[in-house]
Amino acid sequence: MKKVKSKKTRNSNNRNKNIILTASIILILILGISIYFLNNYVVSSQTQNQNTNTAINNAQVGAEKGDLAPDFTLKDVNGKTVTLSKLKGKKVILNFWATTCPYCKIEMPELNKFYQNNKNDVVLLAIDIGEEKSTVENYLESKGYGFTILLDSDAKVAMDYKVQFIPMSFFIDEKGIIRSISNGAMTYDEVDEYFKTISQ
Repeated sequence: MKKVKSKKTRNSNNRNKNIILTASIILILILGISIYFLNNYVVSSQTQNQNTNTAINNAQVGAEKGDLAPDFTLKDVNGKTVTLSKLKGKKVILNFWATTCPYCKIEMPELNKFYQNNKNDVVLLAIDIGEEKSTVENYLESKGYGFTILLDSDAKVAMDYKVQFIPMSFFIDEKGIIRSISNGAMTYDEVDEYFKTISQ
């Protein structure tokens, strides 16, 4: 009787050992698979970030969609200097215009309305091309526009942006990349649609 009991105990011990061994193997496999997928996810995320950074670093300076917006420094009507590259980290709308442009006169109130509703989220720079400061000041008198008016008196910035007709607007994201371009006067809703390209 004693021998039979001993065999049963041994068998029971062996079964327990087998269960523990099997459970350990399953746990190790689960752990291994988890580490594998986690590792792949981290590598994939790093690669995506590197690709995004590389795309930005490799972006050429130009006036087309996907280009790094040409830098410039201009003075506003109050004599304050504005440099585009110092606005990195902010969404920027560049609007080229002139006081003699009838379509600009239609568009500017729409731009101002959009700016007033979104001024915490965007910098709007309206760049007057080739006109005297006094001409621009006289035109702006009593208009009450809240955005910044810059003077491109020698039209150099307009040339850098290949502006051939006005109004023309460039929507620049927080990294300084041009995401969309509008040719012609925009309504409020159109400004809003273009703005979405730098708000994603």
